[in-house]
Amino acid sequence: MSLNPIVLSIPIYFILIGVELLAERWHQTQRYHLADALTNISCGVTSQVTAAFMRIVGVGAYAFIYEHWALLHIRQSWAVGLLLFVLVDFGYYWAHRLSHEINLFWGGHVVHHQSEDYNLSVALRQSSLQSVFTFFVYLPLAVIGFEPVFFVYISAFVTLYQFWIHTEFIGQLGPLEWVLNTPSHHRVHHGRNPRYIDKNYAGAFIVWDRLFGTFEPETERPVYGITTPLRSWNPLWANISHYPALWAQVMATPGLGNRLRVIFGRPGWRPTEQGGQMEIPAVDEATYQKYQPSPVRGVPGYVLAQYVVLIGGAALFLFQQATLPTAARYLLAVWVAAGVVAGGGLLENRAWAWALEVPRLLASLGLLVAFLWGTTWLAGAAVTGTLFVLVSLVWFYRLRSVGVAAASAAGAIS
Repeated sequence: MSLNPIVLSIPIYFILIGVELLAERWHQTQRYHLADALTNISCGVTSQVTAAFMRIVGVGAYAFIYEHWALLHIRQSWAVGLLLFVLVDFGYYWAHRLSHEINLFWGGHVVHHQSEDYNLSVALRQSSLQSVFTFFVYLPLAVIGFEPVFFVYISAFVTLYQFWIHTEFIGQLGPLEWVLNTPSHHRVHHGRNPRYIDKNYAGAFIVWDRLFGTFEPETERPVYGITTPLRSWNPLWANISHYPALWAQVMATPGLGNRLRVIFGRPGWRPTEQGGQMEIPAVDEATYQKYQPSPVRGVPGYVLAQYVVLIGGAALFLFQQATLPTAARYLLAVWVAAGVVAGGGLLENRAWAWALEVPRLLASLGLLVAFLWGTTWLAGAAVTGTLFVLVSLVWFYRLRSVGVAAASAAGAIS
């Protein structure tokens, strides 16, 4: 397998998101907000880019165990693929459940739950850290003897299945609800309503939740998000925000045993003398206020234009990473990460984002020239890149004066 099926499916993701946007327009609903959707895509882009470097942890461990301790060497076939799909999905159930029930692991999964909307773009909102905490769940499959490449391939299809269930446009699906994870079941999982917390962990088969007592049907419209809202469009902060809070809680908790339980116990656990397990707050859809700060007029369109280029760069990275020199891979990864963080900062009207945007644009042009130096593509790409940067600079400076003034007035300068 030269490419992950998830990477190959990226164009299909965006086509289906476009279809859902048309459906939203037709039904005149409010299921998408541009800043939230862009943040979802930012987190997805960064997770795929970082996965190229972090995959060595999980896949490397799986391959090592398969090579040295596999009891069998099971050959690939359709029947084996179907069996492995079921086994990987079973492993996913437990990896997902552990990600909710262990505080440290929750920090590697919370990203996926931070959006206060529920649409197909939320499926792309993935953590850059989760695989570090949960890869061990799948290692028994290596001991049994399923080939590493086949495992990665089938695991990708378990992930692909879960894209379509992130929508409110599909209702309940009759008898399928008994066996499969459906949009209705997964809407419950993303709800922050007390009755919905830590329910419906399934990937493809809801039978795991029915078997292990974590199933909850959709009986009221969920309020989406997490009990302590992120209130930021910054994908970097989205990935790390849980850990400063966890550290503060650890330092405020007396006793080594209690501190370890804060880290490895359920999120919200506290010793009795500090009040015990935190209660899940009730939430009312009619009164709940989503995080929707007003960006500077014109900034969302500017950020969207920059993201089109960033996604192109990320696609280049994902499709060509095997042939890129190591230094080029790291440079391109940093460029993508810097771009999505800058976009989030502009959407929040942060002064540091306004200050760094011009250097980022110029660095983008320099990186383009450096990548194509000595190739037949250099002249055309340099001209196109220069034109894009010039247009971006003119556009940016027309927005900047308004943005800096608004940031100063709001006390956002940092």
